[in-house]
Amino acid sequence: MNKKIVYEHALNDRMRNILRLEFLFAGIMYRLKGPTEWDGRAVMNGLIEILEFITRIDFKAELIKDLKQHTQILERWQHKPDVDTEQLEKLLNQSKLILSQLEKIEGAVEEGLLQHQLIHLVRQRSNISGGTSRCDLPSYHYWLQKNPKQRLNDLSEWLAPLKPISEAVDLDLYLIRNNSIISQEIAEIGLFKSKLNANATYQLIRVIMRREHPCYPEINGSKQRFSIRFFEQAHADKRSKQTEQNVNFELSCCMI
Repeated sequence: MNKKIVYEHALNDRMRNILRLEFLFAGIMYRLKGPTEWDGRAVMNGLIEILEFITRIDFKAELIKDLKQHTQILERWQHKPDVDTEQLEKLLNQSKLILSQLEKIEGAVEEGLLQHQLIHLVRQRSNISGGTSRCDLPSYHYWLQKNPKQRLNDLSEWLAPLKPISEAVDLDLYLIRNNSIISQEIAEIGLFKSKLNANATYQLIRVIMRREHPCYPEINGSKQRFSIRFFEQAHADKRSKQTEQNVNFELSCCMI
């Protein structure tokens, strides 16, 4: 089976922020169990980015709103024929459980983490180029040299309060991405335009292409219409240009 690349475009700021949060959590999980100092640094940097992000945006409220809407939709689907009842029940229970966990959180999720001494020190120095080097933060350097298992235990403890947010983001995006209209399309001379059904609440445009395809898409759009232009880039140091070829691709318009 040929591997594919998925490109995504958020149709509103809320969805864009949730995609960014998913990106940050994915980076943390990829490096979390890594044994080196640089793995520890990568996780700490990701944690601080998440804390900075959620201090500016009330993700808890946004995710609670989304999950309540998803739960209502899943409950309506229970009465439809030809539904995978086992999978539906699993998603419904998962949605209710995560929703309950989010609603139990009192105050700001990040409050305690921002007051943690080491996290606070690293956060203060992170805006300075090279500001977290061993000559600037010996206490951080000391922590980074600890046994990887001990470092993992510390990081897992610090990430635990963020787990309900992470799980809610994953489920929210899973349900949105799988509630979609999928079609095979052709962009003539590298350009595709389309309108969206005004009666549906679309959140995300996804373009799926073969990994070896010589083009990549740039997606622009709003809740009413969108366009996709396909570009060729022979070398990374060369400027891209819109292709003059017809491009076959898979389109997925995702809604809530």
